[in-house]
Amino acid sequence: MNWLRNKNKITSQDLLEMLKRIDRAYRLVELNEQEPVILETDPKEHLFEVRSAKEKTKFYRVDADIKTCTCPDFNYRFLKCKHIIAAEFASGAAS
Repeated sequence: MNWLRNKNKITSQDLLEMLKRIDRAYRLVELNEQEPVILETDPKEHLFEVRSAKEKTKFYRVDADIKTCTCPDFNYRFLKCKHIIAAEFASGAAS
């Protein structure tokens, strides 16, 4: 089910959730300075693996060019998840 397709309007709660997603992405970038949680697997294609915040051994595949991620949040909402945003921050390609 596409979450966005079923929304009649964007609420203030939706905006708050988007801001939280950006904050979580920034925390991943900060953590990446201490330990590898954002791994660039193909610099030419802007492909990354970003570690799950909950499962330390799980990584999600991110394509920063076409803005896709294998995490459940992205696959439910089809909106930029924290992993995509973190990969963009880490690569300097945030848009």
